[in-house]
Amino acid sequence: MCVGCQLLVYPGAFNMTTGPAHWELLARARALDNQCYVATVSPARDVTASYVAWGHSLVVNPWLELCTHVSYVLLLPAVHSCINIT
Repeated sequence: MCVGCQLLVYPGAFNMTTGPAHWELLARARALDNQCYVATVSPARDVTASYVAWGHSLVVNPWLELCTHVSYVLLLPAVHSCINIT
């Protein structure tokens, strides 16, 4: 449990194979394990790059509900809309 912690942020760059299969599942698992909000952030998808990232960032609450899912904008405004950061 996260004593005094409201949000854990995990950066990652899953590829186009592992991203769809694992990205959201792992975010939900970490939220459950720690009983706090979890944000997983990813670089934007660039299909012309040598490494193509899955490119989805999301926030999951402690009840495993998906608060927001973005693939092209900054995540910070979405985080503020999900939780009351003091």
